[in-house]
Formats: sequence, structure tokens, C-alpha cells
Amino acid sequence: PIPPQLYDLSVLTNLRTLDLDGNSLTGCIPRTLQGRLTTDSFCPRPSTGGGGGGGGGGSTQRPTCTNGTVVANPSANADLVRDCVLLLTNKETLEGSISTSMRLNWSETSGINTWEGVTISGVPQRVIRLELDISGKTLEGSIPTTLSRLTGLQTLDLSNNEFSGRIPVGLRALASLQVLDFSNNRLSGSMPTDLGSIASLQTLHLANNSLTGSIPTTLVDLSNLRSLSLAGNRFSGCIPNALTRVAQNDLSDIELSFCDPVTPTATPTVTPTATATPLAPVGQDLFLPLVRK
Repeated sequence: PIPPQLYDLSVLTNLRTLDLDGNSLTGCIPRTLQGRLTTDSFCPRPSTGGGGGGGGGGSTQRPTCTNGTVVANPSANADLVRDCVLLLTNKETLEGSISTSMRLNWSETSGINTWEGVTISGVPQRVIRLELDISGKTLEGSIPTTLSRLTGLQTLDLSNNEFSGRIPVGLRALASLQVLDFSNNRLSGSMPTDLGSIASLQTLHLANNSLTGSIPTTLVDLSNLRSLSLAGNRFSGCIPNALTRVAQNDLSDIELSFCDPVTPTATPTVTPTATATPLAPVGQDLFLPLVRK
């Protein structure tokens, strides 16, 4: 899909030419990129009604979430307002090409506490859980890189959909994240090594995708990890032995051997020893020629 960073042209203020021809892009074209194009491939225009999930990422007007409806007492919950804007901005990216009747009910005309898959909590309030494993709905979009800005998240569950593309880099910014579940999708590419930097992570489920490359050795640093599910992908290399300590894992279902990752050994620095050059013995019979000009 066209990456979400191109959705907001208020940031790309100098953009004059955009050429994406000759690729195999999926999904739809954000209306913010319409310009003088004439095509039927634009993302559906967001509804202004309540149930249709208006205020999505393809809207030409950036959502504000400060009307007092979607976020109660917005002045006291500035971080929740930012969470709200981020979710609405990326709504269509997450939905993909599903039919209008199946779209998320996120809207600036309804409270964020009524949004499908969204849980808020805390004082001040934040989005603490984003769980889009919603019965009767299968999202077909991609995972926006900007989800890493939902820094109050404790659970990020996008399982059992048809998300495609790569797992975004930067999720290490979710310092409170305990559950990361992207299983049963169509994700490809390699696992970002920075997943091993989410120290609070207890559950990591990425099974049944099309992930490739090696299993990052950085995962062994997740000392709080209790459940690990990686089977049903196309990994290469070997499985770090240390991951078997995770109480619940499906590593035995992965057709790879176990190994202890080799830590590169630094080449010892050899300090050269000065070797004296022997001098010719000096004796009484040593004469130096005298050259006269």
C-alpha cells in the first residue's frame, strides 16, 4: 500500500511531483494525493455520519478530536487527543479495501471509549489497548509505522486479519507494551531487531505470516517474555537456544535447528615488539674513509 506518511500533505509542503508508476501497489490512493488525477481507485470518502467511521485517513481535513465529543475534557487529556488524531488519520490505512459496511466505527462524532477495538484508561487518559481482532470484520490494510506513537499502549493485537506489508520498525518506542500479536495475517519481510528492545513485552505472537530472514538474536534479551509464537513463517538460519526458556513457545514446530549464536570475537591487538637491528661490531681496526673534495 501507499505508505501513510504520504497521507498528510500538510507535512510535505514542498511536494510538487509524485511518480509511483510501474510498481505493484495494493489498496487505494489517498484522496489527499488526488491533485488533477481522474481515477476510481481513490480510498472511499469518509462519511460525516456517526456509524460510518468518518474522519478517516483519506479525509482532506485533518481530525482534531477537540470538539468535546470524541475525547471528554480534551484540555485535561492532551495525550489522548493526540492518540485520537493518530488513529483517525490511519483508519483507512488499517482498513484497506474492505467494503464500507465493514469499516471501523471510529468517528469524531462518537466517544473514543465506544470505538471498536480501542480501550482507554488512566489519569490523564491514554489508549492502552488496540485490539482489532474483531468478530465479523477482516481488515485488509497495512500496519502504520506511526502506531509507535501510541506510547501508552499495553496491548497491540492486530491478529486474525489480512494485514500485508512489513512489521514496522520503531515499535521499541512502546515502552509499556506487554502483548504484541500480529499472528494470522499476510505480513512479509524480516522481523525488526528492535522488537528485542521492548523490555516489558510478555507475549509475542507472529505465527502464520510470510516472514523471512533469521529470527533476531535480540529476542533473547526479553527477560519478561512468557509466550512466544513464531511458527508458520519462512524463517532461515537457526533458532537461538536461549529462546527455549520461554514458558510457552512453538519453537519445536519450526523446521530449523537450534544454535548458540556466535558472538564475534575481537581480534587481539598485537603490540609489535621493537626488534633491534644488530650493528656491525666496532673494533679497533674500524676505519672510516675520508673523502676530500
